[in-house]
Amino acid sequence: MLAARAEAVRCELVARRPGDWRTRVLEESADGHAVIEYSLGDVRVIGKLRHDGLGEASLRLLQALEAAGTRTLRVPRPIAWLESPGALLMEMAMGEPCRSLDPMLMPATLERIGRALQELHALTIPLPMRSVRRLVDHVEDLVRPNPAVLAAALPVHAALIQRVLARLYAEESAWGPLPEVLLHRDFHLRQLFDDGTHVTVLDWDDAACGDPAFDVGYFATYLKTHYPAATATAGIAAFRMGYGGDAGLWERTAAYERFNYLRRACRRFRIRDANWERELAAMLERLGG
Repeated sequence: MLAARAEAVRCELVARRPGDWRTRVLEESADGHAVIEYSLGDVRVIGKLRHDGLGEASLRLLQALEAAGTRTLRVPRPIAWLESPGALLMEMAMGEPCRSLDPMLMPATLERIGRALQELHALTIPLPMRSVRRLVDHVEDLVRPNPAVLAAALPVHAALIQRVLARLYAEESAWGPLPEVLLHRDFHLRQLFDDGTHVTVLDWDDAACGDPAFDVGYFATYLKTHYPAATATAGIAAFRMGYGGDAGLWERTAAYERFNYLRRACRRFRIRDANWERELAAMLERLGG
């Protein structure tokens, strides 16, 4: 099935620009989603194969973001949504991948990343996908499996998981009305490319509206779970220089960091890759701290 859809995309590209287009699968998931690179000489096109009904909305969002004219933030230039194979086509991101950068050695890049996120949150473009999301919605949308499944599978940790969720919802309720901005909801280094001036952000599938502290906390969690403490602290400080934000926003990030520790624990339980049990235990330990 994937091979047939990928070939249909290749044929469309040949019709648009004749030549020997080469195909390389970059990512593939069990639910039928895939990311495929198509190349013709120096030309690179990314095709995201999906069947969730959001492909056309994703195209409109990318077009709106491209047209916004932000100083630092960039998105891959959208090309087309192909309804029949279910593929979103876009140009390859410009710049160097940020996934392996050293926050200690590249504070200017972290500051630029913070500025790109601030520019996103300052936009007022309409969101064609989802309404405003709160923590209960983030859990429903982004946490797989649901924390209740993890609690049932690991009853020794059930009380902790329930306590964390209750605390998160209580904190959010106490905050009162919150800003409502365009969120990426998967903002971390593996999604970013930097060319020294612009930061290109990939993968807008989970975009929604909500509290800007969600994206900030998400990014801070990534640094804290992928780097030594001192390196993560330095990276967050540089990122904050670029992003700015008031004290209230940064105080709320602690709750979203706990949300992400729980999300990561559930993800480890779901995929069960190398060292998953150790990583799951580490996330639960952070929750209990």
